[in-house]
Amino acid sequence: MLGSHIILRTDHHSLKWLKTFRKPEGILARWIETLAQFDYVIEHRPGRVHCNADGVSRPICKQCIGKTFTTPWIDEFERADEIIAPLGVRALQFSSGYSNEDLRNLQDDDPATAPVLNFLEHDITPSRNDLRALPLESSIIWSHRPTVKILEGILVRHVKDNVQLVVPQTLRRRLFDALHSGPLAAHLGAERMIKQLKSQYYWPGLNKDVHTWCQQRHQCQSSKGPPARPHGRLQKVITGEPMDIGLPLATDGSKYILVATDYFTKWSEAYPLPDAEAHTCMTALYSNFFSRF
Repeated sequence: MLGSHIILRTDHHSLKWLKTFRKPEGILARWIETLAQFDYVIEHRPGRVHCNADGVSRPICKQCIGKTFTTPWIDEFERADEIIAPLGVRALQFSSGYSNEDLRNLQDDDPATAPVLNFLEHDITPSRNDLRALPLESSIIWSHRPTVKILEGILVRHVKDNVQLVVPQTLRRRLFDALHSGPLAAHLGAERMIKQLKSQYYWPGLNKDVHTWCQQRHQCQSSKGPPARPHGRLQKVITGEPMDIGLPLATDGSKYILVATDYFTKWSEAYPLPDAEAHTCMTALYSNFFSRF
């Protein structure tokens, strides 16, 4: 039931440990996202009264038989029998606050869905000129015929086994906020939000709107890491012969770079050279590297 508390009989240190991660990833992030769906209370039970945690590692000892403990006993198997459906968001039914009549009125007032409703109710086949005079969203919705139908007076879209509500413009952002940051929401990313919305809702430009709204969420953007530093722009390197490095000619006539590295300290130094002859390299090493170190 909505608003009920779930008492987790487990190691309370493990659950508190999950909340200490600033940027959880992988299986830790999935565990935190799964637990965020429930309103739970962490309650520690000592090992001496938690003999049903593991039947192999904690068998019932003779000292515990017939002993009365102050901690109340809860039979987990009886609790499991009372559950008739898997616990999760999809097992809960929420009241949207809008009746079929309210949704129909909103669709009638919406410039995108009102013309489509008129065509379907009066069995009108619009011409190309009629479609061109309509808003772009109306033309896109009409292009999904015959999957677009009227069900119980409301414009919906049938996709395989799903029935999607064609959401009017006034409800789109409110619907996104409720699913993205509502009481049982997990601040999912754009791709997962799109997948969750498309299971029950549809409107033209849904993908673009969700990406834009996710980028506008201050809490989600502040929790992300800094963007990657942009790489330098690639430039065309002109070479004229094999093994030609292609470095530009310096003002002093140098066009090669000699790099010397000490194996022990990994200290490196670079010297500009006018050519790659042996005596030029030795002179640079002797004058700059060997004479100093």
